[in-house]
Amino acid sequence: MQQAFQTFVGAVFSGLVTAVFAISFAAIIYAGDLSAFLDRGIALTLVGCIVLAIVGIFTLSFRGSILSAQDVPALILASAAATSIGTFGLTGEEAFASTAALVATASVATGLAGVLVGRLKLAYLARFVPYPVLAGFLSATGLLLVIGGLNIAIEARDSSIGIAGLFDPSLLQNWMLPFVAAVLILVCTRFFKSRFLLPLSLIATALVHYGMFWAMDMTLEEARASGFLLGPFDQDGFFSKIDLSTATHANWYAVFAQAPVILTIVVSCLIGATLNASGLELAFGKDFDVNREISGVGLANFLGGLVGSIPGYHSLSDTVLANKLGLNGAWVGLSGAAGCAAVLLFGAGVLSLLPVGLFAAVILFLGFDLLYTWLFEERRRLNSFDYSIVLLMTIVAVTYSFMTAIAIGLLTSSIFFIFSYAKLNLIRSHSNLTTRRSLIERPDHELLVLDECGHRAQIVELSGFLFFATAYSLREKIKSLLSGSDRNVDWLVLDFTHVSGIDVSTLRILQRIGGDLSAKGTKLILTCIEEQLGAHAPEFHDNPNTVCCETLNEALEDLEETLLAETYAEVAVTAETDISYIETLIEENQISDFIETIELADGETLVEAGGLSQHIYLVRSGSLRILVQKEGEAPKLVARIRDGGLVGEMAYYSEGRRSASIISEGSCNLVQIDMNFMKRFEEARPGAAFQFHKLAARNLARRLQRTTRLLHELGGLKP
Repeated sequence: MQQAFQTFVGAVFSGLVTAVFAISFAAIIYAGDLSAFLDRGIALTLVGCIVLAIVGIFTLSFRGSILSAQDVPALILASAAATSIGTFGLTGEEAFASTAALVATASVATGLAGVLVGRLKLAYLARFVPYPVLAGFLSATGLLLVIGGLNIAIEARDSSIGIAGLFDPSLLQNWMLPFVAAVLILVCTRFFKSRFLLPLSLIATALVHYGMFWAMDMTLEEARASGFLLGPFDQDGFFSKIDLSTATHANWYAVFAQAPVILTIVVSCLIGATLNASGLELAFGKDFDVNREISGVGLANFLGGLVGSIPGYHSLSDTVLANKLGLNGAWVGLSGAAGCAAVLLFGAGVLSLLPVGLFAAVILFLGFDLLYTWLFEERRRLNSFDYSIVLLMTIVAVTYSFMTAIAIGLLTSSIFFIFSYAKLNLIRSHSNLTTRRSLIERPDHELLVLDECGHRAQIVELSGFLFFATAYSLREKIKSLLSGSDRNVDWLVLDFTHVSGIDVSTLRILQRIGGDLSAKGTKLILTCIEEQLGAHAPEFHDNPNTVCCETLNEALEDLEETLLAETYAEVAVTAETDISYIETLIEENQISDFIETIELADGETLVEAGGLSQHIYLVRSGSLRILVQKEGEAPKLVARIRDGGLVGEMAYYSEGRRSASIISEGSCNLVQIDMNFMKRFEEARPGAAFQFHKLAARNLARRLQRTTRLLHELGGLKP
């Protein structure tokens, strides 16, 4: 029984608050020249809110949300309606019908866009709007809400009276009380957390207004004549004011002349719906299907637009309030729909007794809340430049329009991003062939050659997106890098593996880099760039000083082979190879009983990943490929073992399973060492066994040392 009573009380409060907000938004649009049609505007808005709330129950991924008319589109529509009436000289019924048609068209357009975006699963795109632009948009909304609330209080359609005019005694008494009430509500809601605070604050605001009438010895009729009360409304109720023929009286040319405004509303509603849905996710700790949310908002707006609804989406405040009042699931949407329906059917007489200041206070409170959040609280989280965007958009939106403010905000953010990105270091790593090697495991005598001559090949890995703002700085960094080298550089490798994209400007800069290198006798090698070149590929392939390779490893292999071929005669090689050392060990110690020679054909598997093996292999001739495969992916080459190389020792000494597969590349001749006999060998020939373990340890240490040096150069380790 107690739960049922709590649900009933919660539904009543939640429904009435939803209706009050809806009427407040209608009052923003249907004011001034349209104030005589406010009752009809309220009727259309309430019917639309009923449709929005009910459709939301069946279409949203989270059923505990309320879809309702929103302040941002109401503000934009109010401005557009005033512009349209003034531009086309609309009056009377034509002015009202055209405004209602504009509101409906904006809702239908928002609905179609929302359904399309949701169906195509593009709702995530709204999350790419820069945060300062969103903050500026919401801040501007807050300031315009404050202006709208003041206009409701003084029954003005624009701000032509100026700030000084507000302090005229004849106007001061109209707006000062709602203004103070809104500030007090803001303070109370910020410092006190209670589910009944907002409803009770609205009741208190209405009572204070009645107290003011009593203090001024003013009857209700005198208060209405002075602009303090709504109405008078027809006692037959708002529902009777719905006229299906309204659209036939509209000036549709004036409606479609506001196409840019309608586009602004569509964009703002999709962004607003995404933001509010994200806010509800955080508030309730639930994950929403954002595409379904946007699709549901779209369908609700389309159907609501057919009955003249103001565009809407998730009402963050109403939804959270309903939840705090104990409502959940479908009851949340139903309470909003029921509150609007009750006012639509039975509330005309009651609304005629409500102070205009109550609804002005609601709008002012929403405006102050947004201004406080985005101009004060966010100031501590934003840097100076981002905060300047917020201020700039707020000023531009009030001075010109929302569309202009959004355009300027996006443009300013983009320019700032370009300058900031251009300052980033696009060089992911800089190394040379002494430390950065191909996947080939080479014997000691070849490594000595590469250690001696590897500086001749400089390797630069790039990252990020290269475009006009970064391409020039890349050229300057390459010049600085090469000028700082104290030895001759014969090759420069630019690796694009981690580059996400390049533009035409970058291609031109690469050609100029190639020219710079050619003058110094240095050849340019570009890796992993074929897809980026596109139609410009012939320009690079025909350049004799520029070489394009599919992968960085391919370029490294070619450079290693070139260096080894050129320098064998120049570098003295005295180191004994692993294979010759082992074969000498076998011959001297007569340990052939656990040594076996095996032959492999091309493509034959020597070892399977995950298998157990007690064998270590030495490559007499040929080549082995080491392949690692992740689930669902193609095998990846991680190393090549050439003649003279040792393989398989890691699995043995770690007592683990094989971490990779080993496959022959061409015909191979191998020495297979059965480590099951190692213990017997250690007992019979301890000196020889020691030499064998020393050889294996040296091989592992050599790999680790080279990897460590490479990590130092890549910045992965601190010295």
